[in-house]
Amino acid sequence: MKYFIRTLKYFVYCAAFLTLVLAVMAAAGLIEWNVDTMFQEGTRSLFKIALALAAISAAYPAFGFQRRKAIVNGSYAERRGEILAVFEERGYVLESESEEGATFRRKGFLQRLFRMFEDRITLTQEFGGFELEGLRKDVVPLVMRLEYRLSDE
Repeated sequence: MKYFIRTLKYFVYCAAFLTLVLAVMAAAGLIEWNVDTMFQEGTRSLFKIALALAAISAAYPAFGFQRRKAIVNGSYAERRGEILAVFEERGYVLESESEEGATFRRKGFLQRLFRMFEDRITLTQEFGGFELEGLRKDVVPLVMRLEYRLSDE
């Protein structure tokens, strides 16, 4: 269900962005406001454009989100302060907490809006470290930062 909701969000986001770009181009006088002259096949092109956006939107959550393991010694309770400091540095606030881990959200409303409110990072304790789940572009730097800051060497 989460995948389907993300797909719908990305479809709406892409459609709104495309509409905004076309509106700016029409307002600048680069293209006409008429849909029949805006596209080569006119209104028949809208269905093809919607299919292309749907395909992109359906594929993006599979590539844009991931789970990744940070190899760190210690439990969440032992390393809690250090983990919170790393997330705070990267612009996250604690949303909820349990014995095995925590969930974090972005601080700023604008950053959350640009991520379509899909900015949650879930940290769970695993054998030999922690598993982070969320947007790939957020998870990868966080894993690298956690491994660097919490390494025992």
